[in-house]
Amino acid sequence: MKMHDNNKRSVIWNIGQPDPKKAAELAKTLGISDFLAKLLVSKGIDEKDAAVKFMNGDYTLLNDPFLLPDMDKAAARIRKAIDEKEKILIYGDYDVDGITSVAVLYLYFKSKGIIADYYIPERINEGYGLNKQAIEKFSKSGIKLIITVDSGITAFDEVKFAKECGIDVVVTDHHECHETLPDACAVVNPHRNDSKYPFCELAGVGVVFKLVCALEKNKNIRDLCSKYCDIVALGTVADVMPVTGENRIIVKTGLDKIEKSSNFGLNALIESSISVKKTYQTKRITSSSIGYIIAPRINAAGRIGDVNKAIKLLITENPQEAENIADYLCALNRERQLVENLIFEQAVSQIENDKSYADDKILVLTSDTWHIGVIGIVASKITEKYGLPSILISFDGDLGKASGRSIKGFNINEAISRCKDLVIKYGGHELAAGLSISRENVDAFRKKINEYAKSAFDFENVCTYINADMQLTGKDVSVENTLESLKLEPFGMGNAEPVFYMESAVISEIYSIGEGKHIKLILEHKGERIHAVYFNMPINEFPFGEGMKADFIFTLGYNDFRGCITVQMVIKDVRPEKSEYKAKMQELELFEKIMNGKEKCPTEHVPALMSFRTIFMYLKNACASCGGKLSASSYFMKVKINSYYKTNISLCSLNIALEVFREMNLIKLYRYNDIDDVEIEIIPTSEKVDLNDSLILKRIKG
Repeated sequence: MKMHDNNKRSVIWNIGQPDPKKAAELAKTLGISDFLAKLLVSKGIDEKDAAVKFMNGDYTLLNDPFLLPDMDKAAARIRKAIDEKEKILIYGDYDVDGITSVAVLYLYFKSKGIIADYYIPERINEGYGLNKQAIEKFSKSGIKLIITVDSGITAFDEVKFAKECGIDVVVTDHHECHETLPDACAVVNPHRNDSKYPFCELAGVGVVFKLVCALEKNKNIRDLCSKYCDIVALGTVADVMPVTGENRIIVKTGLDKIEKSSNFGLNALIESSISVKKTYQTKRITSSSIGYIIAPRINAAGRIGDVNKAIKLLITENPQEAENIADYLCALNRERQLVENLIFEQAVSQIENDKSYADDKILVLTSDTWHIGVIGIVASKITEKYGLPSILISFDGDLGKASGRSIKGFNINEAISRCKDLVIKYGGHELAAGLSISRENVDAFRKKINEYAKSAFDFENVCTYINADMQLTGKDVSVENTLESLKLEPFGMGNAEPVFYMESAVISEIYSIGEGKHIKLILEHKGERIHAVYFNMPINEFPFGEGMKADFIFTLGYNDFRGCITVQMVIKDVRPEKSEYKAKMQELELFEKIMNGKEKCPTEHVPALMSFRTIFMYLKNACASCGGKLSASSYFMKVKINSYYKTNISLCSLNIALEVFREMNLIKLYRYNDIDDVEIEIIPTSEKVDLNDSLILKRIKG
């Protein structure tokens, strides 16, 4: 049994059809284009007030910070510390949300003439959250008030210990709460059970921003947005919070500010990254720019470097220092990528070379050499590759620390809780969790969590869904419509970038680009010639040839070069046009019935001797060019074989031939949940093989 690759899972397309009457009414009422109105309706925004609120994103729509539980107490205790000149310490976290939270609060205090201390625990030696050793050190240095940011909601013992040391604690956090709360002066968290705050999805830095607004008695909000929303937006996007409600206002305001930010550190980091620099020159910093380029560089400091450098970057007033730190973070991020890639390769090797993983539904992987700061990222990649939850454990002696990631619908934190007798501690949420464990318990943990997973979730029928907002024609792929769609920015969780569907487009030309990693296509649809790009699709894996028709799922992308805007389709998925797709599925269904003995094989689908020779010749050449193993869909192979050899082998015949080759020990053949996707390896042999000896072939012919 070969491990299942998530890229092979069945993909289901859902094509939206916005109500034309609602769209027309919205367009007329708001004075917007029909195209933009359809996009709003497809997102469920089909009423005037909701559409205006969504499109404006005005700071005046921000909620009153004092609606948050304990915000009045938090503001009062902090003002007391300021009035009495007590020593204040901001206690953060080592991810981007925690780093930006510290920076915003520090800069606010500084603007008021107050120099607060700040502290972020060291990831490997201290771990997440408050710890007693640090509190004891703060006590000796005269700290009287600790303000936690992006942490503290589960620090029951630590808050109690701080009080015993004469230190008050104000907790600001956004993580899930227990029924009981730490005995702090104030616990500000939108997820509190008693919270009546209208929006509970604030990032940690979003809660800090609301604290700043409260300290200003909810006045001067426009100025506060101007001063801090660039950093608040950075933390919000990096923590993958929904870009809806208040977060949409914060991120929209922050993105506008980043383009002309007065923050030396942000400017330096943008300039230090070539990819960001190109985006910056078009005067467009997007949420994607933050998520994929800016945030990872800041995150690298908390993962494998000096996290205090990242804080310094955001609070420094020295341009040269900002430039030096930005260069350091970019170099550190490159190092992080190398470490991450190495761990990923080792993790994949464990899975592929250990047959015991074939039946596992949660991939529990271990090593004594993996960097604890990177295993969470790698766990995400493993889960994405195999479509299964994964837990990566890094051991230091007998103690292992782990990061886990899950798939939609399976709560990994709940799964770990079913094994709590085998772990030292754990915590997290549905899609991500962490734990620590003794080496001696790992095998029992792996067995128990997999037993739970198999009984609690149907992994075999998990599908990938792609949702398209609406169908477009070639004429719709225009500069005007692309710019209209950008009015819905910022995109992110809860406000996905618009996705479109095009039916029966002719593939006129195919080019390999990006050193063979991607392809560029020229499509024709209803008289229109369209440029398209398909990232991470090598030309030898693209299952179509020039002159063929296909259906496409895509987004709209554009290039702005010296004021000249051009538009292209950015392809997300492709499949045969409807009639061909239907025929493909019918042939695969027929093949399954034939192999299961449920139906006789029609004569036209019994492979002829010449077909066997042609198919095997293709397999030998294709495997040789792919390093010994060919991973592809049988539909892809059918297209290539018929194109290369000017023949007409059916998809059903091809799959029968593959099963015969496997039976006769000519190839190793692995089929995935989607039987159309296979992996093939040629088995070298010097003996002559007579295919007429095949039991499969005899049964089919008989």
